[in-house]
Amino acid sequence: MKAAAMSVWVFINLLCFGMCGYLYLIWSQYWMNIERQRLFNKTPSNTQRNTGQDIRYQQTYSEKYHTNSLTYPRENDNGRKNRRSIVAMKNNGKLYQSSGTQVRPSANVVVKSGSPRFPNIHKPILEFDSDKYVCDDYLTTDCETRTAEFKTLLLKEFHRVLMSESKVFTSGLDSQNPYDVHFERGQWKEPTKKDILCALAAVSVRTVTAEDEPFRRLNYKIPKEPLQLHRAYNTCAVVTSAGSLLGSRLGVFIDSHDMVLRFNNAPTENYTEDVGSKTTFRVLNSQVVTKPEFKFLDDPLYKDVSILIWDPANYSSTLDAWYHHSDFPLFPVYKRLLEIRPKADVHLLHPNVLWSLWSVLQNSSSYRLRRNPPSSGFIGVWFALHRCGQVRVFEYVPSSRATRRCHYHSPRADPACTLGAWHPLAQEKALAEAIRDNSDIDVFQRGFIDIPGVNNINCNT
Repeated sequence: MKAAAMSVWVFINLLCFGMCGYLYLIWSQYWMNIERQRLFNKTPSNTQRNTGQDIRYQQTYSEKYHTNSLTYPRENDNGRKNRRSIVAMKNNGKLYQSSGTQVRPSANVVVKSGSPRFPNIHKPILEFDSDKYVCDDYLTTDCETRTAEFKTLLLKEFHRVLMSESKVFTSGLDSQNPYDVHFERGQWKEPTKKDILCALAAVSVRTVTAEDEPFRRLNYKIPKEPLQLHRAYNTCAVVTSAGSLLGSRLGVFIDSHDMVLRFNNAPTENYTEDVGSKTTFRVLNSQVVTKPEFKFLDDPLYKDVSILIWDPANYSSTLDAWYHHSDFPLFPVYKRLLEIRPKADVHLLHPNVLWSLWSVLQNSSSYRLRRNPPSSGFIGVWFALHRCGQVRVFEYVPSSRATRRCHYHSPRADPACTLGAWHPLAQEKALAEAIRDNSDIDVFQRGFIDIPGVNNINCNT
C-alpha cells in the first residue's frame, strides 16, 4: 500500500510540475512575442498626415521611400502604406499642382502613423558617428587594420538586421505582406558574384509606354522613345543621398564620370564640393512627384534631366489595377507634365520590375526578407548596371564615415536610414558589397564601390 501511495504521490507531483512548466513556457513565449512586436511595430495612437519627408509613417526611417535616395523613404527614402493594417484617411486635404490646378487623387490617400524601429535597436553592432575607423593615411598598416575591423562589423550588422527581421517576417501575417507577394523557392544555395550580376541582367529595363492600357485609352502622351534609348556610358556615378557624403569632398571625382545618377529631391547647389553638380538621371519615387512641397512640375531640379519614376503595385496587379490603386496619386501629375513639357524624357517604371528586383534580393539571401519593394537606391544601381560599362556607387555600402544623419542635405538623424525600416536595405547593401570589385580601402575609407556593367558579363557560360 505504501508503495502504491508513494507512486501516486510522485505521479501527481510530476504532473503538477509538468503543467507549471508548460504554462510558464507558454507565458514566456507570449511576452517574448509581445516584446518583438513592440520593437518592430508601434501601435498607431492616432491618425494624422505627416509633413516633410514621410507621408506614411511618423518619422523615426527611410524611402516606404527615402525621399532623398537610397535609404530613407524614399532606396535611402519614405514609408509606404500597409494595405491591411493602415488607417484610411479621407481626402480632406487636396493635392494641387504648382500651377494652381487641382489634381484629384484616384483614391484616398492612406497613412499609417506607426514608427518603424531599427531592429534590436538596443544591441547594435555598428557604431555610427564615430571617427574610430577613419584613416588619415590610407597607406599605413594601421589603416588596413581599422578598415578590416570596420568591414567585419558592418557585415555582421547586415546579418544581425536580416536575422532579426526574418524572425518577424516568418509569421505569415497579412500585415507583414501588404503587397500580397506570393513567393516560394526551393532549397537555397548561396549565389556567386556572377549569379547575382546575371540575375540583375535578366531584369530588363521596362517602362510604361503610350500603347499600354489604360494609358492608350486615356491618351497619355508618353514619349515613344524608351528612356535614353540606345544611350550607353563608359563610367557612371550613382550618388546616394547619404549623410556621410557631407564633408567627403568627392564632388570633382563624381563629376568626372560620363553619367551621374541622383535620387529624388537631393540637391547639388550648396553641396557641390561634396556631391558634384552634374546630373544626367534622377530616380524619383511617386511621393516626390505628388507632394506639393517638392514642386515637381516647376522646380529646375527636375528639368533638363532624364527621369525614372516608380510607384509600387501589388505583386500580381495589372497596369489598370495599379492605375486605380497607386500608392500615391502620381498619374494626374504625370499626365500634366507630358502636356506642358512634351519633349521631357520622363518615364514610369513598370511596376512588375520592382518585384523582379525584389526576387533577386530574396533569392540571394538565406533570410526571409521584408515583402516590400526595393529602395530608389537599388533601382538606381540596377538601372546604371544596364546602361554603363562601369558603375561607381557612392556611400551606398556605408564607409567608416557612417553616420546617423539620413541625408547630406537634411539634419534628420536615424540609423534606420542606413540599414532599413521598410525597404530590405540591409540585403540590398549586402548584395552590393558582394558584387563590387574594388579594394576595401576604396569602399570603407574613400566611400564608393565599383561594379561592372551587366553587358560585360557572359551569362551563357
